[in-house]
Amino acid sequence: MSLLSVRGLTKEFGNLTAVDDVSFDIEDGEFVSILGPSGSGKSTALRMVAGFEEPTSGEIRLDGEDVVGSPPFERDVNMVFQDLALFPHLTVAENIGYGLKQRGVPAAERRERTERILEMVRLDGYGDRTPSELSGGEQQRVALARALVNEPALVLFDEPLSSLDRKLRQHMQGELQRIQAETNTTFLYVTHDQEVALAVSDRLVVLDEGRIQQVGTVEELYEAPESKFVADFIGDVNAVEGRVTAVEDGRVVVDAGTGEVAIPRDAAGDVAAGDAVDVCVRPYQVRLDDGTPTPGDGRFSTTGVVRNRSYQGSDSLYGVETEQWGQLSAEIRGNSFDIGESVAVTWDGADVHLYRRGASADGETEAT
Repeated sequence: MSLLSVRGLTKEFGNLTAVDDVSFDIEDGEFVSILGPSGSGKSTALRMVAGFEEPTSGEIRLDGEDVVGSPPFERDVNMVFQDLALFPHLTVAENIGYGLKQRGVPAAERRERTERILEMVRLDGYGDRTPSELSGGEQQRVALARALVNEPALVLFDEPLSSLDRKLRQHMQGELQRIQAETNTTFLYVTHDQEVALAVSDRLVVLDEGRIQQVGTVEELYEAPESKFVADFIGDVNAVEGRVTAVEDGRVVVDAGTGEVAIPRDAAGDVAAGDAVDVCVRPYQVRLDDGTPTPGDGRFSTTGVVRNRSYQGSDSLYGVETEQWGQLSAEIRGNSFDIGESVAVTWDGADVHLYRRGASADGETEAT
């Protein structure tokens, strides 16, 4: 039985449906992130799990018990808010032990549990300080300690790292993973930041416009996205227009304007001959050469001109303007190309994913 089971969860605000028929499960000890752009419904879904919002319809079961209608303090969950919500007039130890005090835990036990969790988050010796005396990362750890000290079944996070700079955010990602592994507590984390979600999560729930687009491991969503939206949101992707010319056993043949190319059937989704499609490929799978392109033989290929270059350490990200497909990105290691240089742009048919143009994540064709 899953620790958290969400079924048909819907939340309407007047004529606006913020969360639309959302269902997913989280197992005990998992680190799951709900990922989506601003306005996708992810924070509303989290607040319904926490008990701060009442669903319009649907079911939320925590450890088998339906908690819809139960107030937040009766649910075995704690939440780390975006603004942390630390009490400025209380010390670090008092902030962490506040929930224990409200529950009537004796002072000696509160002290012992607070000291133990401070050591867990590597803030031992900080108990007498106030939040204003701490750095941003230290305040994050105090908020996490406060959420963990009650030993809840589930800890919820509403974009708590969004205000940190990139270096500190990366450090806190590692701390979250370490603490989650050491406590074996189930984490449900909401963010619009794909870098954070990819770094910390066992599985992802991707939302857009209130609906689930895909649920799976980081590897599944990156390597086998089920829609163009997921492909574009989880990492970077090039998308060029094409048309399916044939569907055969084990392969789909598509023409993107430079000749027919065969693509493995399992990378093509639900397409039929004649369908207009998006041909999607990751920048790291695009090759640049100073020779002549050779379309066909399982490859997409055209010519282009290097318009910009971004050095990224081991790789360089090139922006290439092509006559056939417009601007494309190529992540190249080893070779170097100059701005204004003419290049051949190539990638293999085996590396692409096809999506019907105008198709939603559930396979239905949207109005255009």
